[in-house]
Amino acid sequence: MRKMISITLTALLFIPLFIGTDTASAASRQGKIINPPSELSKKESFKQHVLENLKDDYPNAQFLDKNFREGERYQKQEMILGGSDFTIAAPAPPLTSLEVYAAISSNYPEYEYFSSNQLSSVQDHGGEELYIVTAELGYGFQRNAAFNGSQLSEIDRENIDLEGDSIVDGWFIWWDASGNENGLFTYENTSTNSPWNTMFDRMNIK
Repeated sequence: MRKMISITLTALLFIPLFIGTDTASAASRQGKIINPPSELSKKESFKQHVLENLKDDYPNAQFLDKNFREGERYQKQEMILGGSDFTIAAPAPPLTSLEVYAAISSNYPEYEYFSSNQLSSVQDHGGEELYIVTAELGYGFQRNAAFNGSQLSEIDRENIDLEGDSIVDGWFIWWDASGNENGLFTYENTSTNSPWNTMFDRMNIK
């Protein structure tokens, strides 16, 4: 079940150490390194690269504003009953795929993207900053990210809309593992709706 997202998403967006302005402010409050403004544009460039890779299968794919309400868990559907228009809400789609997607760190300040059968990073990560990116499609409500058993905090996320209907289909989430040199990253989430499945992935970070 692992790495299903890589079937449809062949690249991920760019972030910490080169995170967006909002996240950079948060990082500054936490005493993180803030990179030159010239680095911040790389995230937007990378998002365009992602969309280019998606255009064949999802020509209307777009990134939604990161402040877009995750509460858009119900797709509006129009029905005509007895000559009257009704708007109903369909349940949010269950969690269908989840994976550890990439890592970036002070020691290796480029994104390393993980392939479908990869169990360990190739690059030597670590240093003052280390961020690990997870990707998922569908809705879950119980995210749990850990590095060597210690819980990690989410530092940033991007919403992806594959259909161009302004409904969030999935997320790329950055987890802050700064201060670690190497170890095991684990991530799991449980579907918001039936079948209430829990999906899991892991990656050994060198």
